[in-house]
Formats: sequence, structure tokens, C-alpha cells
Amino acid sequence: MRRGIALRLSALVLSSTGLVLVAVVAVSYILAREALLQSAEVNARNLSQSLVNRIEAVLTPIPPVVRGTVYALEDGGLTDEGIIRRQRRMLTDNDAVFGTSVSFEPFAHKPGERYFASYMFRTPLGFKTTHLGSDSYRYHYMDWYQLPRELDRLVWSEPYYDRGGGNVLMTTCAMPFHRMENGRPVVAGVVTSDVALEWLTRLVAGVSVLDTGYAYLISQSGAYITHPEPGVAFNETIFSRAEEFHDQQLRLLGQDMIRGGSRFVQMKSLHAGKEGFLMYAPLPSTGWSLAVFFPRDEMLARVHRQAMISAGLGGGGFLILALIVALIARGITRPLRRLTAAASEVAGGNLKAELPTISAHDEVGELAESFANMQTSLRRHIRDLTEATASRERMASELRIAHDIQMGILPKLFPPFPDRPEIDLFAELTPAREVGGDFYDFFPCGPDQFCFLVGDVSGKGVPAAFYMAVAKTLIKAVAESAADGGRRDTAGVPDPGSILARASDDLAQDNESCMFVTIFCAMLDMRTGRVRVASAGHNPPVLLRAAAGTAEYLPTHGDPVAGALPGVVYSTDELTLAPGDAILLYTDGVTEAMNPAQELFGEERLLVRARGLAGQPAQRVCEDVRAEVTSYAAGAEQSDDITLLTLRYLGAGANAGSTPPGETNGISKS
Repeated sequence: MRRGIALRLSALVLSSTGLVLVAVVAVSYILAREALLQSAEVNARNLSQSLVNRIEAVLTPIPPVVRGTVYALEDGGLTDEGIIRRQRRMLTDNDAVFGTSVSFEPFAHKPGERYFASYMFRTPLGFKTTHLGSDSYRYHYMDWYQLPRELDRLVWSEPYYDRGGGNVLMTTCAMPFHRMENGRPVVAGVVTSDVALEWLTRLVAGVSVLDTGYAYLISQSGAYITHPEPGVAFNETIFSRAEEFHDQQLRLLGQDMIRGGSRFVQMKSLHAGKEGFLMYAPLPSTGWSLAVFFPRDEMLARVHRQAMISAGLGGGGFLILALIVALIARGITRPLRRLTAAASEVAGGNLKAELPTISAHDEVGELAESFANMQTSLRRHIRDLTEATASRERMASELRIAHDIQMGILPKLFPPFPDRPEIDLFAELTPAREVGGDFYDFFPCGPDQFCFLVGDVSGKGVPAAFYMAVAKTLIKAVAESAADGGRRDTAGVPDPGSILARASDDLAQDNESCMFVTIFCAMLDMRTGRVRVASAGHNPPVLLRAAAGTAEYLPTHGDPVAGALPGVVYSTDELTLAPGDAILLYTDGVTEAMNPAQELFGEERLLVRARGLAGQPAQRVCEDVRAEVTSYAAGAEQSDDITLLTLRYLGAGANAGSTPPGETNGISKS
């Protein structure tokens, strides 16, 4: 049977058009799906961060309030009436605080009084004050008291129901306060601020995530604080559910969440029973983690609907074209070929390919218009992607430059003063990120006085780097001003305690970001080996005695950090170094370095290693300690900056080994 050209052309045109339509729908679907997934990740991060910010806005102001009460108790103490006034002001000024207590150690408040815990909390009728301590409420053994006391730092407790106290579901921000006994600070009690969690449960449960998505919150130990499934919150942990359902991915996610990780991952929800994406982010102030689950099918529903619409439109156009192609086959053959060629060029990667101009308002014209829209969308998408990539590369370059600038302001030439053979000094700094907050410095302060110091700024990243540069420059300026006629001791030596006090006052001015810095500052007399030291909340340095081959921590007075409050007074101690003795200064990045098992390097391990380095050159002391820390970490990610500075006193000529009259090789307080 003879087939006419119209039939053959119709068959060719229809088959070609069908293939093109399928390709367009498939490409459009794939590109739309990928674009939607990328947009969904951005939206998920924004939603999670928005919720984190709302929670942090309530929780972040609470630790400074607790610290303020601690400082008031430590600086001058508070009477019972003063404690109550302070608690009332804390509740009045902070709507998020449900209750606050000042709880003392046994017999620490009054002789013969085992329990004293003044607790003020909110009631519908106003503030109510009570005393918690009793044989039925032994607060000394409760987590909210034990954890900050044993860790000797501010701690957010696990959520709990405070039966006998506030009688609500709450979490507690607690910090120990101290008193001096025999010249050493000892824990005298704990100051707390309680936050009721009912508002938090409502806030997280009220998050709208598509149709069946949800959000939940876990504590720093993995316990569920909120969860959409009844009976899970406060009864199970993310690890117990992973064990129950044999879900290894959930266990690994839980480990990353309690470590403070933030990721957007694909997983299957145990609660919803469907595949989707989980976005989780940490709450910095408490160590908790927020997770939001987005069902995959609901996220892609719009793409599926658009694909069905596109397929329907294409199919309808194909049927219409099949009816009229026999009549206009000859007329549409040429523009269809041109359109097919242009489409092939676009599919081959030439997004600027010129599409044919078709004036007919039929399926061919619609097809050409669809190609033009697709071509424009693809170009816009690639342009946006190129701009985003360039922006990220620019940011990375700026961070590298900031790192080089920060490292450039630290002295790195060793030995630093070849014309002064009395000292052997070496220092090194390894930042955890591109930029950080650790710093060290050393410089002469007069003909025979030599100042050296190490500091650690709160926080990390660019803000800490800026604050570090300001603190380092300010301390050097204050020290040099003291050398030129500022405050000195009776022997005419610049006083490190006064240097820290003046620098702290300057840093505290207009400190709206509430940043602070720990500093250990020392002043060495290179003629006699006499060293005067002061500490602003910094780690105690290690004293290495060459003759005895020993190492010990220098005692500190627990003076507060610098820059947090004005008017702080810092104590100055002194000791004498014999020739060969050394002082090792470091930051908490050394003692708090962790191995893959999340175990700290610790002060005892540092002391043991330093003991074997007594009498060794300063560079070897720093390098051996750094190597020990690196070996202990065993490849675990460095979480904080690591700074080491060792100064070894070599003596002043023939009299280097003698001790000046009236001095000893021990430590004395000025």
C-alpha cells in the first residue's frame, strides 16, 4: 500500500515532536526537582535558625544574670535581705526566669545550719519566697547543684520536674560561687535561674512544616525535650529509639547533634514512616539541638504536579497537532526542523542558541515559546549559581587574609632578643579556625624588665579575632605606659596586677557584645630572676625547676576575667627563677583537647609531660607539649585554639645562680 508524503511527514513530525516533548518534560522535571531541593534546604535552614533564634533570645540573657549574682556574692557577699532583693530584681527584670535560688554548702551560711537555699519563684499571685533545704529535699545531691559544683563552671541542667521546689517542668542555669579559705577559693554554694519549659514545648509543637512534617528538641545528653509522638518526650532518648528500631543512621545523627553539629540530611522518619529530610542545628547557650523533619513527597508535590501539567499540556498539543498536521504538514516541516535543531543545541549546552522566530499561534509557536522560557530559566539559574560560587570563594579568600593579618601581629622571630642571653623564649599558636581569639606577646619594659603574657578571648571566629587584636594592643600599651612611669611596686617594677586592672577597665567600656578575655601576665627581672605574675581568670601556668627536675602549677587567686566588668582588682604574686628554671604558659585549648572518645587531655597529663621537660630549651618544651596534644587527639577535630609560650631563665652572668638577698625560690604574694 502506497503511503503519501503527508502521511510520512505527519508520522515523522508527530514522532519527533513526541520525543521533544518528553525530553522537555523530563529535563524540566529534573531541573525543577533539583532547584526545589536546593531551595528547600535553604528554607529548612532558615526555618530552623529562626526557631533557634527565638529560643536563644529567651535563654541567652539568663547566664549573665546568674554570673552577676555570683560576682556580687564573691566580691562582697550578700546578706539574707540582700539575696532576696537580688532575686526579686532578677525575676522582675527577666520575664523568662521562673525562679531563682542561692543555695549554700552544708554549714557554709550559718554554723549549725546544714541547709540554706533561698528560692523565689513566680506564682499567679506574684513572687513567692521559700527555703528548699530539708531532709526531704536534699538539694546538695541534686543534678542542678552537683553538676556546677563539681565542674566548677556555669551549667545548664537536663530538663526535669522540680517536685518540692517550683513544681513545674523546667531547666536550670546554675553557677557556683566561691569564698577564700587559706588563700584558696573554695565552692561556697550555687546560684540558679530556672526556666519553665511549657512555652518551649508549645513553641516547637506549633512549628508548621508542610502537612505531616514536625520538629523536636533534644538535650545535650540526647533526651527528647519535645516530640510529636505522645510519651516520647522526657521518657526516651534519641539513642534508645535508635536501639529500639535498629536505626544506625539515627544513632549517628544523635551523636552529631549532641556534639553541636548542624546538617541537612536525607533519612526515613520513624514517627512519620516516610522518607524525607532532617535539618538540625544547635542551641549554643544550652548545648541542646533542634531538629525539623520535611517529608520528601510533600516537598516534591509541586514538582510532580507541574510535571503532570506539563505532560498533559504536551499530550494535548500532540493530539491537536496530529489532527491538523496532515493539512499543514508541508507548511510546518521547515520551522519544526529549525526548532528541533535549536533544541538539540540547547540540550548540548549552548544556552545562548538562537531559537527560530515562529509567528504562527499554534502548537509550534507554543513549543517555541516554551523552549525560550526554558532557555531563559536555565541561563538565570546558571548565572545565579556562578554568582553564589564566586561569593563563597571571595569570603574564603577574605578569611585567609584575616588569618594572615592576625598571625602577622604576633611575634614569630625566635630567639626574639639575641642580645639578651639571660632568657630563652619560644611561643607558638595553632588556631582551630581561620581566625581565633588566642594570643601571646612579649616585650621589654625597661632596661632589665621583660613582660610576657598569654590570653584567650571568649568565643571564636572573626569577633574573637577583632577582640584579640584590641586586647593585645591595649595590654602592651598599658604595660609600656607603666614602664614609662605608671604604677610600680616598691622595687620600681611595673605591677602586672595593675596592668590587668587598667586593661580590663578599658576593655569593659562600651562592651555591648559582653565579650571577655582571660590573661596571664608576668614581669621578669632579667638581672635577678625575680618574676611578678597576675592572672585574669586564666589557666595556671606550669613552673619547671631545672635543678630538682620538677614541674608544678603556680597557684592563682581565682580573679575574674578581664573586660567583663569595670573596677576589678587583680592580685600580684612573685617568685624567683634559678638559672635553668622555666615557666610554661598555655591556653585551655591544650587541657581541653579531646580524643575521638570525647575525653579531655587534662591538667594532670600536661603536668606529667612537663615534668620530663624540666631544664630543656624553651622551643623543645613547646614542641613536645604540642606533639603530645596532637598524639592524644588522634585525628579528632581541634575544637579550640592552642597556644603555648615557654620562658626559660638562663641567669645574669656570673651571679646568675645566686639568689638576691631577701628573696626565695618560692612564691610570695605582693
